[in-house]
Amino acid sequence: MPHYEAKQITDQAAPDGTYQAVERLTADAMASVHNQKTPFRAVSRRSNQPLNILVLSGGGQYASFAGGILTGWTDTGKRPNFDVVTGVSSGAFLAVYAYLGPKYDSRIKRMAHELKMSDVFVYRPIYYLMRQQSIGSSEPLQKLIESEVNDEAMEDMRAAHRSGRRLFIGTMNQRTRRLVIWDLGAIACSDQPNANQLVRKILVASSSIPGVVPPVKIDVEVNGAHYTEEHVDGGAVSLAFVRFGPEFPQPDPAKPDAKWLAGSNLYAIAGGKLYADTHEGGMGLLSRTICSISGTLYALYRADLWRIYSLCTASGIKFHHTGVPDDTKISFNSTTFDGNTMKELYNLGHRLGSSDVHWRTTPPGCESGEEESPRAGFRFTIP
Repeated sequence: MPHYEAKQITDQAAPDGTYQAVERLTADAMASVHNQKTPFRAVSRRSNQPLNILVLSGGGQYASFAGGILTGWTDTGKRPNFDVVTGVSSGAFLAVYAYLGPKYDSRIKRMAHELKMSDVFVYRPIYYLMRQQSIGSSEPLQKLIESEVNDEAMEDMRAAHRSGRRLFIGTMNQRTRRLVIWDLGAIACSDQPNANQLVRKILVASSSIPGVVPPVKIDVEVNGAHYTEEHVDGGAVSLAFVRFGPEFPQPDPAKPDAKWLAGSNLYAIAGGKLYADTHEGGMGLLSRTICSISGTLYALYRADLWRIYSLCTASGIKFHHTGVPDDTKISFNSTTFDGNTMKELYNLGHRLGSSDVHWRTTPPGCESGEEESPRAGFRFTIP
């Protein structure tokens, strides 16, 4: 299969204004942009306008906890109208609901209480593995997203994008093994005849676990040539990220110490815990492999949080993070989509969200018991 080598590409089919050059707009220029007749023109924001940013990680069935946080937060009357929402893996689907607002809280609850493994993928006979290089099919997930992200949701997505708010979803390009970030609102607002289908396709790809279900094939054009990319769950390369459109405040190279996003708030909600539980019981080949993969993903999430925290420190954003409490018992496998586990995690998140979330303001490794001290012997005590 032919493929292109370039790692940096510009989307020429994006809505007008998506890739406009970053510049310091005067008040008159800002007003001019706001008054553009085209509904797809990017909305510029004043440099002193604080932002509310929501970052949702992957986590399989554990994402139901984040869903509970959001709906509980709505009940307090204090949940912000997020200017930017980002999501990866199972956090991508939830990010759509979070972006569209409390109107979709009932869907978040229903998904947490009713979703089954058979709603996400189904196992196929052995010959399917040889033909599709996977053990299952994502047809149930495709039908679910088609039903949930319906025409009404797409209209709400377009309205949110036109108002200047942004929704970014991450997948992984299997050939380049790099994170690909999609501006779903911009795609929804584009003049592409298959815009709605493409949005849904990206959401399917965002939760397509390699080897479990086939990758999602997306046709692209680069320098006039047509290619087919294969996209899968982006959690293998990033579990949390932040992006801003060019219309948002930007750092000024002439003022390296300026806090260009001072007063803004970033809320990162983990689809699970910050640190994995200790594995109990015997360890065979499968459990050792799962533990190794799980350990890598937990470490990746903590590294992603550190990068986000560094951005917050440099730009003046207030960093907030929460996840499943350490003393909560959860199942070992995040991809089982067990109904009881999901209900318990949702209800826990809702209780915490409705009673004011305890937001952590420090990055991983900075709280008591999290530091990784070098060992100088073989006799230890546990505080």
